[in-house]
Amino acid sequence: MLQPTTKWELKTESESAQVLATQLEVSRLTAHLLINRGCDTKEKAEAFLHMNEDRMHDPFLMKGMKEAVDRIHQAIIDQEKIVVFGDYDVDGVSSTALMLETLSKLGAKYDWYIPNRFTEGYGPNRNAFNKLYDEGATLLITVDTGIAAVDTVAYANELGLDVIITDHHEVGPELPNAFAVINPKQKDCVYPFSDLAGVGVVMKVAHALLGEVPKDGLDLVSLGTISDLVPLIDENRYFAKRGLRVLSRLDRPGLQALCELSGLSDPPFTAENVGFGFGPRLNAAGRMSSADPACQILLTTDQEEAYHLAERIEQLNVERQRTVEEITTEAVAMSEKLTEQDAIVVANENWNSGVTGIVASRLVEKYQRPSIVIALDSEGVGKGSARSIEGFDLYESLSTVRELFTHFGGHPMAAGLTIDHTNIDLLRAHLNEAVKQTMTDEDFIKTSPVELELKMSDVTTSLIKEIEQLAPFGVKNPKPSVLIRNAAIAQKKAIGSDQTHVKMLLESDGVTLDCIGFRKSYMNDAVSDDSLISVIGELENNEWRGNVKPQLIIRDAEVRETQVFDMRGKPIQTIERFDHETSYIVFQDAMKQTLTNLGIAEHQIIDGESERVSKSVTTFVLIDLPKDLASLENVFRHFGKQMDTLYVLLQDETKAYFTSLPTREQFKWLFAYIKQEGTLDIHRTIEQIVRHKGWSVDTVRFMLVVFEELQFITKRGGRVELNDTPSKKALTDAPIYERHRKKVEVETTLLMSTTEQLKTFFHPFLVEQPIESEEIRSGLQSTH
Repeated sequence: MLQPTTKWELKTESESAQVLATQLEVSRLTAHLLINRGCDTKEKAEAFLHMNEDRMHDPFLMKGMKEAVDRIHQAIIDQEKIVVFGDYDVDGVSSTALMLETLSKLGAKYDWYIPNRFTEGYGPNRNAFNKLYDEGATLLITVDTGIAAVDTVAYANELGLDVIITDHHEVGPELPNAFAVINPKQKDCVYPFSDLAGVGVVMKVAHALLGEVPKDGLDLVSLGTISDLVPLIDENRYFAKRGLRVLSRLDRPGLQALCELSGLSDPPFTAENVGFGFGPRLNAAGRMSSADPACQILLTTDQEEAYHLAERIEQLNVERQRTVEEITTEAVAMSEKLTEQDAIVVANENWNSGVTGIVASRLVEKYQRPSIVIALDSEGVGKGSARSIEGFDLYESLSTVRELFTHFGGHPMAAGLTIDHTNIDLLRAHLNEAVKQTMTDEDFIKTSPVELELKMSDVTTSLIKEIEQLAPFGVKNPKPSVLIRNAAIAQKKAIGSDQTHVKMLLESDGVTLDCIGFRKSYMNDAVSDDSLISVIGELENNEWRGNVKPQLIIRDAEVRETQVFDMRGKPIQTIERFDHETSYIVFQDAMKQTLTNLGIAEHQIIDGESERVSKSVTTFVLIDLPKDLASLENVFRHFGKQMDTLYVLLQDETKAYFTSLPTREQFKWLFAYIKQEGTLDIHRTIEQIVRHKGWSVDTVRFMLVVFEELQFITKRGGRVELNDTPSKKALTDAPIYERHRKKVEVETTLLMSTTEQLKTFFHPFLVEQPIESEEIRSGLQSTH
């Protein structure tokens, strides 16, 4: 049995799917997917499928836009020095680049500034404003930052600097007293779409300044919008979809160099290429050092400079990957030691503050708990990143203890903060209590929405192309997840340089499907080759050497039957790979000592007489052979129904010394022979019988011992003679006969059987799962 790691929720098909399909002239499948995305009318669906510039909103509907545009135009006319103040993530650097290119088109006098994460922290700061003022700046435009900079903007006003804030983060209880604040999340802002990324807000400013959408900047907008994980609906869908087309042209020398040097796939690009290719690399600069190279590579027109910048960014990305792995390992170890784990809050002085967000996401993935990772400097000041789970508004919860932070800002699912080390325990206690009060045990189980249940024969390249009509995929427009139930495993193996991934070939009704699970190599060991497996994941067309085949990216898997792994013949040391929650079934005393010598704890060892074991134990290893099948059956009557996984080793050092029991006819012949000959010499008689009958020496000696135990014969001085009045007894009355009969039965059943026969033997003792869970019974109807 393999339990899924998430809760699968199958979405039922709406009765209106066929109606919508007819109206749009699309398949019922596409209509079903559109309805799942809130597009339940023809108008909404057409807007989603055909989002274009005509459907975009008037930028001047955004509060503060007119005041900002007028002030920027005036600064251009007066040739004031305008400085664009950005942020160090992808959204921040793409916002900076887009604003700079817009100012350049307008003939402005401009410069740019992105604070250093390690020396300045997040957002506008006084030292930076002093420097920019001294260098002649009179107007600052923040991009993707500034909405929480109340004190810093007040200081700018004292200096005589005008500040225009463009941001998209959550708005706090007090707004900065800036010349203009442009943020669609402002409470009295009537702009119809509030989920723009920072670069999306800048695009609206550029639109307002230029009088048209600067289409050559859409590649920048797609980079920031996709990387910042904002919902890919409404205008964001246009920015992402149209922007990916522009990005795929690689008009920017910097992006072309980065693509070539890092080995990213060739265009056309998808949202996945941005999210897992361009995005992490551009982020690496600001995470590991200064973000300036990331901004410069977007702006440069020089091929040689572009290549040098790409080399530097790729180097920083490799360093970032190594750092993330090291800190994640330490953070997990610290998390395991926390007394309360409703939420995870960990801190360390040796951590790099640039990767705390990635590590926090790793902790959320592992523990399914809101997590905060804090990097402390030598003075005890911590810079932290927080990540949440569905159903828990992290921003709202942390907002109630703002007094603990020097700086704070973010979203319901993510936040950044600066905190003194003396307040970390208070933060941990608050977050644990907040989670405990608002979340249930059910909330901690990650949900995997499943939109389609498909037969293997349904999965075709044309179906996948149809699904791709909904791309680009992202937040609120996820790539449709599909369920394929009870498929046979034709092939299975761990792959990758470190064997962390799994590749399978699944088969059903004569149709096969390639599947790959990234960072899911546990499935290779946890699933037996002859199991029927159900998988959920996303479909894609995989092209290799001109051939296009469907492929499933596995997100989760389930095997409903108990897994029985035939490991007969493997050395006892094989068990070292099992974890501390495994129980070991042992019948022979010598094997108990062997297990102890291998470091197995005493409470994990179950002898043949045990009747109780922790209900939390679901993995068992059958170490050795029992004295008889009844002993084994007794154990399985007690524990069989809680077994998810059974490994069968069946070690034995006392195998029966014959392959089968002598037959009744053999015993009858020997008895007659002894009766005919009278007194016999044991050694000579055995030699004669072996020569005459072809029996083994061991067989003849065994039969003589049986006769002796039954008191049919008497042995004296190396001779055998028949008793005068032997009593009538069955062969089974002889203890040695019965012991060996049971031993042979055990060996024949457990050692000499095929794997399939072995599993058939165990099957009646193992729990039988219902064919369908409640979620699946209420699941998706056919979409075809």
